[in-house]
Amino acid sequence: MIFQDAIKYIRGFRYIVDLLEIQSPAGRQLLSSLPWLKKKEEIEKTLTEVEDVQVVINDKSMSSQLSILQNKLEGIRHITPTFDRLKNGMIINDIELFEIKHFAILAKEINRITKKLQISFFSIPCLQEVIITLDPEKKEIPHFHIYDAYSNDLAALRAKINISKRDNISIEALRKEIEELEDEIRRKISEKLAPYANNLKIALLEIARLDIIIAKANLAIKIGLSKPEIAEEETKYISLFNPIISHQLEIKGKKFQPVDIEIPSLPTVITGANMTGKSVLLMSVALAQTMLQFGFFVPAANAEIVPVDDVLISACDNYDELNGLSSFASEILRMDSIAKRAKSGENLLVLIDELARTTNPVEGSAIVSGVLDFLKENSVRSLITTHYSIKTDCRRLRVKGFTEKSYEARIDLQNINSYIDYSVEEENSDKVPHEALRISEIIGVSKELTDKFKHYINDSK
Repeated sequence: MIFQDAIKYIRGFRYIVDLLEIQSPAGRQLLSSLPWLKKKEEIEKTLTEVEDVQVVINDKSMSSQLSILQNKLEGIRHITPTFDRLKNGMIINDIELFEIKHFAILAKEINRITKKLQISFFSIPCLQEVIITLDPEKKEIPHFHIYDAYSNDLAALRAKINISKRDNISIEALRKEIEELEDEIRRKISEKLAPYANNLKIALLEIARLDIIIAKANLAIKIGLSKPEIAEEETKYISLFNPIISHQLEIKGKKFQPVDIEIPSLPTVITGANMTGKSVLLMSVALAQTMLQFGFFVPAANAEIVPVDDVLISACDNYDELNGLSSFASEILRMDSIAKRAKSGENLLVLIDELARTTNPVEGSAIVSGVLDFLKENSVRSLITTHYSIKTDCRRLRVKGFTEKSYEARIDLQNINSYIDYSVEEENSDKVPHEALRISEIIGVSKELTDKFKHYINDSK
């Protein structure tokens, strides 16, 4: 999975990306192609870089230099194609030569500022020879043309053409001679710059990466993300939260309740009443895992996370119905795909929301139990929410749900979250909550209809 795919696949990740204040077009280009980091060393290196920049951001004495750096980053365009043309021996035009000169001067300035800021991980090749080649007048200003300083002959011809214009003498031959000489100078400049094409690409990549690291560090401060530890056996979150839902609740004057959860290398069933946050919990786990593996801090007070090869999600809101198949058929095919990938030895995080919800309780319970057995046999790290009674032995968690005070309170859609405890606890029973009737009443379903519900519930006891 690359970054661009994760934006489409992981709910809430686009919100995180939209909050990133990346300054440069080159940084935005690099961001979209970032790889899914799997190795502990790669992830830790990126997280440490984010942490180092956080220290700089929090140091008020560095704020002016940091502001200058971010202004410089705004001018870093994605000009890798120009570097490729240079490397391939093509003659570069004046616009491209300007782009290279402008970039080399900015890179030099950025390198100088990062040293002042003591950002030790940032390092780029020296591009001074590039600047000298493109700046024969030694002014280091972001401008380029074929300067007189490149050739005495060129300077003489240009002076001659100016005299010719004043004296109304034919200048066509002079112009042609000047153009030929300018073309020859462009060819020589392109040949001289070609050996530096790789260094230019390296510098551009590193500056774009620096831009992304700074944006990640600013984001972590802005929304309260924390640096996770890399674990090997069990993933643990303390006060895990979902940034987009937390923000939406804040707008309404409400607060998101963070959740503590541990995820071992075996499947876990999560039960709980409707509207008690089971689906949100799965979304939050998927988002935090994804953020880790792209080198972000995560939305939790503390976290220890086991890296995985991929996150696989099956949820009622992401059915990709195949060739007109039903939701159930699509879901079962998705389970089969997960099974094949687990069997192949991939290290996966599997998140399944309300498996087999569209079939009858007897078969639904059997399907969930069978999937749990398979995931357990293959040691697949997974969370599965369900309302079915499960027949297999597995780890069980339950969302606490409605609190004691809720039974005496007048609850409606505006205040319901104040009466729900979204934390999870170990569950030893195989029973599942039966609060659908109560929730129907809370959300305003008519008494005439809920009385019908009660009739059949009483008959089934």
